[in-house]
Amino acid sequence: MKNLTSYAKGSNKLKTYNILFYSLVLSAVLFIFLSNPFLVKGYDPWNDHLRYIATCYNGAPIPRIWHIMWAEFFKFIGIGDIFIWAKIIHVFQFILAATALYYFSKTALTILIKSHSSKLQGTKSSDGFPSNGNDNNDINKLGTIHVKYLSFFAVFLWFIGNGTFSEAYQQAWIMWYSVTYQGLTIPLFWYCTALTLIIFYEELSLKKTLLCVIQITIASFIIAKFHPMELIYYIIEIAIILLANIKRIFSIKNKIALFMTIPIIFLTIFISIKYFLDRSLPHRFYLILSYEGWGQIIQQIKALGHPVVAHLNRFPNSFSEIAFISLIAMIIFRVNYLFIKDNNLSFNRNFFDVLLVSSLLFFLIPMVPFLAGGAAFITHSTVVCRFFFASPWFIFFPFAIYMVINMKEIHISSYKIVITVVLILFSIVHFHKYFIPYHTILNAKSIINSLDKTKVGMR
Repeated sequence: MKNLTSYAKGSNKLKTYNILFYSLVLSAVLFIFLSNPFLVKGYDPWNDHLRYIATCYNGAPIPRIWHIMWAEFFKFIGIGDIFIWAKIIHVFQFILAATALYYFSKTALTILIKSHSSKLQGTKSSDGFPSNGNDNNDINKLGTIHVKYLSFFAVFLWFIGNGTFSEAYQQAWIMWYSVTYQGLTIPLFWYCTALTLIIFYEELSLKKTLLCVIQITIASFIIAKFHPMELIYYIIEIAIILLANIKRIFSIKNKIALFMTIPIIFLTIFISIKYFLDRSLPHRFYLILSYEGWGQIIQQIKALGHPVVAHLNRFPNSFSEIAFISLIAMIIFRVNYLFIKDNNLSFNRNFFDVLLVSSLLFFLIPMVPFLAGGAAFITHSTVVCRFFFASPWFIFFPFAIYMVINMKEIHISSYKIVITVVLILFSIVHFHKYFIPYHTILNAKSIINSLDKTKVGMR
């Protein structure tokens, strides 16, 4: 009888959590439909995108396929109002971005909370959820709903933590880029990354592995055709995952699926780069492959790097304070568990390291002269700041909340407390001006202001 009562309470709790979660999702979708894009005249969304769609709509040739696609779509459905176009694009790409980020966040958190689990070690995807003696199915469901809430929170963090600035306007990423081709390609980058994580860290059949690869291939070609810079982010992400798992890859009993996956992904990226990237890149790749060209490359990288760091990285406008604080917290957390194996704090350390290295590297690229110069060499100086947008920093706070919620006993050694306090104090003293979330608040405010047409240039 007691077990039945406990089961009923658990089921009611799960139902309540689910109802609240989907109410939250519906509220977010309603907000998106009521929001409006940033269309102040004189800025990129209006000048370089909406007007190009109008030009293409009226029959003039436009090189960007993104503009052609939307112009043909609006011709097909018979809509000629430019502001309605902007609203449709904004809502569609806002929802796409939120969905892709949610999928990535849920995938990353699910992998992260498993104790040393991955496909490479033959662990099932349900392993790693905390147990409290109740029915295992309910435990897994409760763990899943927690992950759903925290994934939703992660999406919110990314939206308010990434933004951009131009002259008089600080806008969240979604407000500035929702009516641009990046509003399509950045979400596809996160989707591809999530699928890649599933391939490396989940236990999949060959059929499901190939299905993931097919989706990555299609998405990669779309990115390459619309805005290939996001493929560079994806190449970096794959390289980090491979390096972090190189020993474990060779320990797999059945290597067929993974060894089929890796060359297909890299072949897709190679073809995409060869046919769709900027025409100046083939010359740059020739310099890289030729021994004589390395001297020229180093000189160009040095010349490009310092101006990017000094004037063009847009920090903290693009990588706001909440993102910076999250990155510092990730480093402090990992330092505490650098050499210590604590059974009371169980998580997938291999994948945490992948997230930490990715977060740190995508932050450092626009901030370190040589890295910034290298990024500018293969892209352009004015777009190096966008590498910030590929940092998965937003996963850490939801992960930390999950661990606190599900931690029954906390045993903290005195030296860990000392290390943590010293690192936190040092961070506050050294980076004190970044602990005031000025740009984060402006990003959030820009999203709220999207409900008012007059504040975002919509007429």
